[in-house]
Amino acid sequence: MDDTSPDVVKRFRDMMSSRTPEERLGMASRMFTTARKLVASGAGADQDEAGRRRHVFLKFYGRDFSEADRSRILQRLNEL
Repeated sequence: MDDTSPDVVKRFRDMMSSRTPEERLGMASRMFTTARKLVASGAGADQDEAGRRRHVFLKFYGRDFSEADRSRILQRLNEL
């Protein structure tokens, strides 16, 4: 679905291309940090830090690994 007007797309591209690579990288890093915090908050208030790490891992990367690898990673996250 493409519901963004061409004028807005052009303005956004112009704005982004006026930023330095360092600024764009910083923006991406901050967006990822925010996304990670939002996902971690979905783990529930009763989760400890390890539970939040497992939740974030599963949401971001869970489908990228085999069941065996996922189990090993989850176990390691429990140990951190």
